[in-house]
Amino acid sequence: MKKKDRIQGKKALFVLGLGLGYQVDALRQRKDGKAKIYAIERYEDVFERAVSTQSWDASIDQDVEFWIGKDLGSVLEHLDEVTKDMAEEDWDIITNQPSIRLDPRYYKTLLRAHRKQRAAKVQADE
Repeated sequence: MKKKDRIQGKKALFVLGLGLGYQVDALRQRKDGKAKIYAIERYEDVFERAVSTQSWDASIDQDVEFWIGKDLGSVLEHLDEVTKDMAEEDWDIITNQPSIRLDPRYYKTLLRAHRKQRAAKVQADE
């Protein structure tokens, strides 16, 4: 599936890993209306490099919420809170592969744990 197709009609897009911010910037340009982007970056210095690389204006605050340097538990709580009332097709997780390679254990653990949470929620709803 093309990335453009993956983001159309979504209420929330979660980007795992910020990199230099180009992916987040591209998603901002292509997303639907009020869709919110949640950029999850483990390392503060990566975030600072992205901010210094991009020419983001004040509108970034309307489009993107940054979760920087948070431990896995906090990120999972935030993910669950944001997605709890959304249908599965209302949101998607997009990965920034260079960031994933920086800390594969962190991001893969996050993905696995979130899938488990979602599966448990689906079972509870049945």
